[in-house]
Amino acid sequence: MVTPATPPTPLMRQNSIVGWLTQLLAGLTVAGAGIEAIAVFGASLWYVTVGGVLACLVGAATVVRAELRERPQRVVRKARRTLHFPTQWSVKFNKRIVHAGVVPVAVIRADGVRFVVDIHPCKSATWGTPTDGTGQTPLVGANGKRLAPDPVPSLLQAAIAASAAPVLWLPEATSTKNLRHPESNLIVVMGSARDLKHALQSAEIAPIKRLSKQTSSSNTASGEAKDSSSTEAELAD
Repeated sequence: MVTPATPPTPLMRQNSIVGWLTQLLAGLTVAGAGIEAIAVFGASLWYVTVGGVLACLVGAATVVRAELRERPQRVVRKARRTLHFPTQWSVKFNKRIVHAGVVPVAVIRADGVRFVVDIHPCKSATWGTPTDGTGQTPLVGANGKRLAPDPVPSLLQAAIAASAAPVLWLPEATSTKNLRHPESNLIVVMGSARDLKHALQSAEIAPIKRLSKQTSSSNTASGEAKDSSSTEAELAD
């Protein structure tokens, strides 16, 4: 997911895993203590039974909360390890985009086309029906509800800041297909790393350099070219 923080360092990633394991063990310990209390004293002391049940619930909630927080990051790490792009492409992981956070993957194709790629653990997605009054078509999961957390707003913000095409990759999708948002040109890729590579290779998006040359004013064109070069350098750094 696109995060507002600085790119994670190996120590930060290690601390995240350690925190997840700590919460997991704490939850299991509390739940185990509750089960043991029920087994030993539950038959004779009703309040021990109640306390044991509550301990089990607290322990289970701790385990679930820890897993829900860690799973998206685990999916991102696993998915990135499977990526293989052409050697002519520029690829950066955990790329910080000024004023837009950190994107899991930033890609510059050989022809200059740029992409910012977010990774989401959702297993299915499709376009829903606008319900918030904006008229914009939302991206929803198999249950018809918006993805949680919704990666689209932050991804679009990063794409605009980087002058790049936004791509949402669902590496754990149950079916292979591509979607393209009618308003924002958001590309949704459901499938493996190979499917993502093929989608980026075949995406018909005019390079930013070419777009800047088509402006009606030479001064405006010069300014946009400078901004484009600056953004390209940022993604390539």
